[in-house]
Amino acid sequence: MIWSFALVLAGCPARGGGEVGADEVGSESGSEDGTTTDTETDTGPGTTETETGTETDAGAETEGEALVANAGPDRYAFVDDTVELDASASTGAALYHWDFGDGTAAPEPSDSPVASHSYAEPGRYYPVLTVYDGEGSSLADSFALTITHVPSHAPRVAGSVAAEPSLDAVAVVEADASALTLVTRAVAEDEDAFELIARHPTCAGPRSLGLHAAGEGGAEAAGGWIACPEVDQIQPFDWDAGPGAARTLPWGSRPSAALRVGSRVFAALAGKGQLAVLEDGSDSFVFHDGFPDARGLALWPDGRVAVTRWRSDPDAGAGVGELRLFDPESAAVELVTLAYDPQPASDTEIGGVPTYLDQLLVSPIGDAAAVPSLQANVLHGEYINGETLTFETTVRAVVSFLVLGEADGMGQVPGAENFDLRKQFDNRGFAAAGVYSSRGDYLFAAMRGSRAIERYDTLTGSGAGTILNAGYAPSGLALSPDDRHLYVHVGLERELRVFDVTSFDALPMAIAAVATVDAEPLAAQVLRGKQLFNDSFDPRLAKHGYIACAHCHLDGESDRQTWDFTDRGEGLRNTISLLGRGGTAHGPVHWSANFDEIQDFEHDIRGPFGGLGLLSEEDWGAGTVATSLGDPKAGLSEDLDALAAYVESLDSYPRSPARTAEGELSAQAQAGAVLFASAELGCVDCHLGPALTDSAWIGPMTPLLHDVGTITEASGQRLGEPLTGLDTPTLRGLWNDPPFLHDGSAIDLSAVLGAANPDDLHGTTSSLSPAELDALVAYLLSLEGPP
Repeated sequence: MIWSFALVLAGCPARGGGEVGADEVGSESGSEDGTTTDTETDTGPGTTETETGTETDAGAETEGEALVANAGPDRYAFVDDTVELDASASTGAALYHWDFGDGTAAPEPSDSPVASHSYAEPGRYYPVLTVYDGEGSSLADSFALTITHVPSHAPRVAGSVAAEPSLDAVAVVEADASALTLVTRAVAEDEDAFELIARHPTCAGPRSLGLHAAGEGGAEAAGGWIACPEVDQIQPFDWDAGPGAARTLPWGSRPSAALRVGSRVFAALAGKGQLAVLEDGSDSFVFHDGFPDARGLALWPDGRVAVTRWRSDPDAGAGVGELRLFDPESAAVELVTLAYDPQPASDTEIGGVPTYLDQLLVSPIGDAAAVPSLQANVLHGEYINGETLTFETTVRAVVSFLVLGEADGMGQVPGAENFDLRKQFDNRGFAAAGVYSSRGDYLFAAMRGSRAIERYDTLTGSGAGTILNAGYAPSGLALSPDDRHLYVHVGLERELRVFDVTSFDALPMAIAAVATVDAEPLAAQVLRGKQLFNDSFDPRLAKHGYIACAHCHLDGESDRQTWDFTDRGEGLRNTISLLGRGGTAHGPVHWSANFDEIQDFEHDIRGPFGGLGLLSEEDWGAGTVATSLGDPKAGLSEDLDALAAYVESLDSYPRSPARTAEGELSAQAQAGAVLFASAELGCVDCHLGPALTDSAWIGPMTPLLHDVGTITEASGQRLGEPLTGLDTPTLRGLWNDPPFLHDGSAIDLSAVLGAANPDDLHGTTSSLSPAELDALVAYLLSLEGPP
C-alpha cells in the first residue's frame, strides 16, 4: 500500500510564533491494484509551498486504532527557540521517530510523541515524523516549519497606500481626485468586512502618504502626512479629524513623499533635489541639498532616513540606481548605489540600469531591504552593440536587495547591494511597489503594467505565487497585521482591492473592493486612454506584458534615458517629457518629426512592443494607414483615440524650482531673459511664440527641421531616410528634462550652449561671458507654463 502526502506551508501568524489556525483537507483514493493514496493539505495565511512524500505500509491496521501519522500543522518559530514537535494527534502508534529536517542527527525512535529541537538558521524546514505500530508497519507525515529571526524593525515607508496596524485600518490617496480614503477591517469568524471610515479632500494631486502611530514625536493621534507635488504642499492628517492645514514649500519643490520620524517630518523634494525637515513646534523647514530627483522615503533600522533617486543618473556612464541615507542628527549623507547589470540580453534576463526607484522596503527582521524598479537596457541596440532591442530585451521588472547588519566575511559590505540577489521577473516590465510580510519571509511586488502581484520567497530566493489581473496599474501595496489580507491600490480603476493571501493553492481573487473616489474626476475617454497608456497586460498593446507607454513616460514624464532606435529607422534618441506638450499641440512629434498624430504610436505598439495593435487588421491594411505620416488613424479605433486623448490632456508644465520661492524669475534669470530675446543670440529665431518653438509642417509630410550642428553618425536616420535636421522642441519645462539634445549627449545646458555648440549653429553663444552664460541658463531653467 503506497501513501503519499502533500503539505502546503501555512502563512505568518501574529508576532510571537506558534501555530497558525488552518483548515485541513484530507482525501484518500484507491486503485484496482490495491494502492491507496492519502493526501493531507494544511492551508493558512501565506500558503505557497508543497512537499510530497511516499511511504510503504505493510498493514495499517493494528489492534484498536488504525495507524495514522500526524505531524501537526505548519508553523513558524524563531531562530534558536526550542520548538516542540508533537505527534500526539497520531493514532495506533507504538513508537515515534522525528527527523528534524536540518541535517542534524535524528534521535532514536521513542515511545513519546513529543520531541524538542532548535534551529540555528532561518529557513523553511520540513521535519518528518515516522510512526510504527507493534506489527512492523510504519507511516510518515511531515509539516512545514518556517524559522525566522525575531522581527526588530517596524517598517515605515511612503506610498499611495499604507496600513496602520494599531487600528487595523488602511489609508490610500488618489491623485486624480485629490482624495484621501480611510478604510477599516472588521475581523469576524464567518466573513471579514472592510468598511469606509471616511473620504476627505486633500491638497491637489496627492502622490503618496506616510503613516505614523499615536505618540510618535509630537503626534498625539495616529495619522500621517500627504505629499502633493503639483502644488508644492505637504499635509498632515489623523484618522479621526482627517486632513489638517497644508504646509507650503518653496515654488517648484515638488514634494513626492512625506514621513514623520520621531519629532521630525521629512519631505523628499523632487524639484529642488532636497530633503526638507520640519521640527515639531517649528513653522520653518530646514533644507538639505544633495538629493537629486528625490522620490521615496523610508525609515532605516538605525534611525536614518532613506531617500530614493527616482530615475538613474544620466551622468554616470552606464548608469546606476541611487539612494541616499540621511542622518537626522549629524546631517551626514551616505550614497548607496544599485549596480548596472552588464549581462547580455536573453529571453529570461537582460542587462541594464535600475531606474524608477520609488519605495525602499526594509524587512521587519531589519537585515535586508528591497528596492522594486524597472531595469532599462540602455546599452543595447543596433548601433551600440549590434543587437536589436526586442519586446523582451528592452525593459524588465527587477527587485534589488541590500544586505543590512554586519559584514558577512565574503566581501559583502553592510548596507550595500548584494548584486547576486537581484531578481528579474519574466514577462513583467516594471515592479512599482511592494510590501514585506510581518516576518520578512515573503515580499509582494506590484507589477504595474502587467496588472499582476508577485509573491517572492526571500528565504528560498524563488517565486511563491502570483495574483493575476489585479487591476489596471497596481501602484501600492499594504498587508494586514496578520498577513492575511493584501491591500492593492488600483488607482486607474479607482479602487482599493483586498485579496486573501492565506493560500496560493488557487489563484487569489479579490474578496472586497472599496471605492477611492466619490465621482470620476476625468473624462471617460481620457481615463480610458490613461489605462491603456499604463497597461502592458492587454496583448493588443504588448507581447508578454513587458512594455507600456508609461514605462518610458511614467506620470507623463521622461525616463531620462537615451535609447538606441536605429532598428526603427531612427538612431540614438533621448526620451522627452510629454508634460505640457498636449500631444500634437506643438506640431510634429518626436525629435525627427516622424509622427503627425498621436495615433501613430500604433507603429510602436505593433513593432517594438510586440502587440497585436489597437486597429483592426482591415483598418491597418487600408490605404497608407500602415505608414507613418500616411492616411490618418484618428477615428478608426476608440481605444487608439482614447490613448491620444490622454496624451493630449497632458497640457500643463510642472513648476520650475529655479524660480524664487514665490514663483517669480530671479534677478539672474531676468538678465538671461534679455539675452534670450536679443537678435544677436538668435534664440528666438527658432524658439518663438507661446510654445517657444517653430515646430510645424511646411508641406505635406514635410516638417520644418534644423541642423544645429549636433547630428552625428549615432543620430541615425529619419523614417529610414537621411536625417537632415531636427524638430525644434519647446524650452518650457526644460529644467525637468535632462539630459539634453536629441541623443542625450549634453548633461546640462551649459554643455548645450558651450561644448556642443562650437560653431554657433545653435545660437550665437560663443561671445557670452561666463556670467552671461550662467544668466541665460538660469532663464532657460526657469521656463514653465505660458503666463
